[in-house]
Amino acid sequence: MKLDGRAVFLAVAVLAHASCTPDWAKNGQSDVILLMTTINGGAPLSSDVAISNGGVCPDIVSLRVENHFRNPGITATGFRHDFTVERYEVRYFRSDGRNTEGVDVPYTITGNLAQEVIEEGSVNMPLEVVRRQAKLEPPLRNMVSAPSGGAIVVTMFAEITLHARTTTGQITNPVSGRMQIDFANFGDSLTECAVSGN
Repeated sequence: MKLDGRAVFLAVAVLAHASCTPDWAKNGQSDVILLMTTINGGAPLSSDVAISNGGVCPDIVSLRVENHFRNPGITATGFRHDFTVERYEVRYFRSDGRNTEGVDVPYTITGNLAQEVIEEGSVNMPLEVVRRQAKLEPPLRNMVSAPSGGAIVVTMFAEITLHARTTTGQITNPVSGRMQIDFANFGDSLTECAVSGN
């Protein structure tokens, strides 16, 4: 079958356009997009695997989440395009390729949330990125016997994925972001977990 020049040009243009479309524009059913623009202020997290009395504390970070229209020409519509972040996942991995859950990295976690973000708005929301039980299981539990003061540090990365739904029930695009976590048995004098605020 012989194609004329116009057909070839059209096919190439369609393929080029498809390859340049970002994931958020292709995923989800809603007219708004979910963005995660900052995790922990852009800083790595130092995670203590045990406090001075042997207890363990969760690690909570702040996420900046935004709600924007896919089509910038749409004007305000009220509550219909507000969405609620309702579910999250955290997956851990290492840059050296050793990523077996429960051996090299903590197990992937999932959980539920209820954080509203109004249309064309943003919020800073807390997220428990390392749970207590992760510090009671390998590989983090194995670090507790390391000398206090951070003699052994293991760097991992956490990939956080959020899922949201608008007030009219439409599913938004999922969004993911990554952060660095440095795990160690840091020297401290804490006897209880710090109270985390919003």
